[in-house]
Amino acid sequence: MNQHVRNQHYVPQFLLKNFSSRGDKFIWAYDKNEKYNIHNQIKERAIRRVASEEFFYDQFKSSKIGSYEYALKEAEDAAAPIISNIINTKSIRDLSKKDRRRLSLFITLQYLRTKGQLLQTEYLTNTLSEQIKQKTNIQIEKVDSKKIWFLMLEQSIKFPEILMNKVWMLSESNNSFYISDNPVALQNSTDTSKVRGTLGLQSFGIEIYLPLSPSLTLCLFCEKLFKNSGYEKNFIENSTCAPENIKNLNSLQINYSQRFIFSHKKDFDLVKKQLKNTTHK
Repeated sequence: MNQHVRNQHYVPQFLLKNFSSRGDKFIWAYDKNEKYNIHNQIKERAIRRVASEEFFYDQFKSSKIGSYEYALKEAEDAAAPIISNIINTKSIRDLSKKDRRRLSLFITLQYLRTKGQLLQTEYLTNTLSEQIKQKTNIQIEKVDSKKIWFLMLEQSIKFPEILMNKVWMLSESNNSFYISDNPVALQNSTDTSKVRGTLGLQSFGIEIYLPLSPSLTLCLFCEKLFKNSGYEKNFIENSTCAPENIKNLNSLQINYSQRFIFSHKKDFDLVKKQLKNTTHK
């Protein structure tokens, strides 16, 4: 019987290795939680030890039975060679329907599986319980947020079709992209309503971004925008990012990160500037 995986990654190692600083083993990391020790704030860390936590996906701690680690690993193994080929060819033109489906599942799971998403689930469930208590004076039994989060992972099979229908594109840079510990970032530049949510996977104008390497970010755009213009293909040609586009994509990684921003090089000036401006607001 295979030994149970102890250190479970919520960002796959194969993806982080694309951003490695040396030998597929190390990566530069900026720790947002470290406020005082500069050496620990920006540090070259072992990839096997970042964006991970012991028994993170276990329903029963230290037990292989019922652990989500292995279903997630299957999705990783299916997506890894497709992403490797995209990086090598710098193209998504020839992706088969099967490849798009596998990548769509991978992106969906990557969006849901991080510690940042778990903490967000905990925050929302606790907030809802508190609001019910305040309005009804009824004490709600403590909700197991992690069970709800696991249920979300189980329901993820419903979402890949939504992503498959998007219009896909590769954004290119000169080795300038960051990745974070919560790397699937959403944006809506079309619908900027402050009254309703605009970041649902089916929202009009939704944009979905996943960095694949320092030079490539996979972009998924709302298909409705293109169909309204008569465009029927499911991809558009690569776009070379202008400096402001690179800054925007990296800013999204900083905003979505739970704790760490990663890079293949020791350059986190944008992170420092953005976090400083956020603190001073």
